Amino acid sequence: MSFLSIPNQEGLFTTVKTGKSAEEAESRTPMDDQENNDEDDEDDDTEDVHLIPRCSPVPRKRGASIYDETAEYLRIQSALSAGKRVLFADTTGGDLVDVKEFVAFDSDEEEESARWEEEEAKYRKPTREPTYHVRPEFHAPTGDALLQAVSTHKVEVEQMSAVEDEPLTFVGLIRVLNISFHKAVYVRSTMDNWATYFDHPAEYVQGSHDGTTDQFSFKLSFAPPYTTHGSRIEFVVRYETSDGDYWANNSSMNYVVTLFLSYEEESAQTNIHMQQVRGILKPPKVYSMSDDFDSEEEQENEEGEAGTSTSGLVRPKAVLPIIVQPEIDIELIEASATT
Repeated sequence: MSFLSIPNQEGLFTTVKTGKSAEEAESRTPMDDQENNDEDDEDDDTEDVHLIPRCSPVPRKRGASIYDETAEYLRIQSALSAGKRVLFADTTGGDLVDVKEFVAFDSDEEEESARWEEEEAKYRKPTREPTYHVRPEFHAPTGDALLQAVSTHKVEVEQMSAVEDEPLTFVGLIRVLNISFHKAVYVRSTMDNWATYFDHPAEYVQGSHDGTTDQFSFKLSFAPPYTTHGSRIEFVVRYETSDGDYWANNSSMNYVVTLFLSYEEESAQTNIHMQQVRGILKPPKVYSMSDDFDSEEEQENEEGEAGTSTSGLVRPKAVLPIIVQPEIDIELIEASATT
C-alpha cells in the first residue's frame, strides 16, 4: 500500500434513521395521515438516512444557571439551623483581638542541660593557669662600672625588676649624665623584632639628683598576642638634651626581656600525689644463667619455705633435656648391601 492510496472508510460512519417528532404527529389530521401513508407506501424504498461519524463529540449537559445556583444557595442557608451559622465578633459588638499573656518557665530541656554540665564539670580536667615570669637577658652595670658607662655614653640602664601584682609588667631605672637642665628620656621598644616599635616617655625620679647624674623610670608590659612562652621585648634608650641626642643599646645588642610560663603549683601537687601512691606488689626476682643452683635437698627446702612466704615466689628448677636416639637394624643394612 503506497502513501497515495486512500484507506478503507468502512466503519467510520454510522447510519441513523430520522423519525418524526411527537409534536408533528399530534398536529397532523387523519386526512394527512392517510395521504402520508400513501406516500410512505410509495417511498418505502427511499428512507431519510444521514451519516454520523463515529468521532463526532457527544453533546454535554449544560451547567446550572446563576439563577439556579443562587436559589440552591438560599435554600441551603434557610435549611441550616441557627447554631451552625457563622457570626463575627464585630457584628455583636465584641472585640476582634484577644490578647493573652504567658509567663515564661524553665523547660525540662534546660534542667537536663544544667544537670549534664554539672556532671561534666566533675570529670572535666581543671584548666591550668600558668605563672608568668619576666627575666632580663642582660646584666646592668653597678657601682663604678655604672658611673664609668654614664660618663662615657651619657645614658645607661641601671636596674630592671618585675612587678608583683602585674606578672606581665616590669619596671626599670635609667641613669643619665646631667648635661643640661632641659632633658627628656624615651624608651623605644618592640615585640615583633622591630617590624613595629613605640616610644615610651620615661618619668623623672624626684630627689634622684646627686650633683652629676639623674634617674628616670619607665614601665613596659607584654600584651596579646605576645604573651606566650618565650615572647621577647627589645628596647633601647634615647636621651635628648640641648647638646644633642644620646643612645644606650647594650653595646649594640639591645636590651632584651623574655617572658616565661610555668606550672609549678600543679606539678608540685602531682608529685605529692605520686609520692602518696605506693605499690602493694613486690617486683619479681630476676634470675640469670650465671646463678649457681643449689642441690635438690636445698631446693626442696626452699620450695617449702616459699609456700609459706608472703611473696609466693618459687625458684625455677634446672631440667636437663632427654635425647632419644633412633634404633639401627644392622642385619637389615647388611642384607641390603649384599643384594
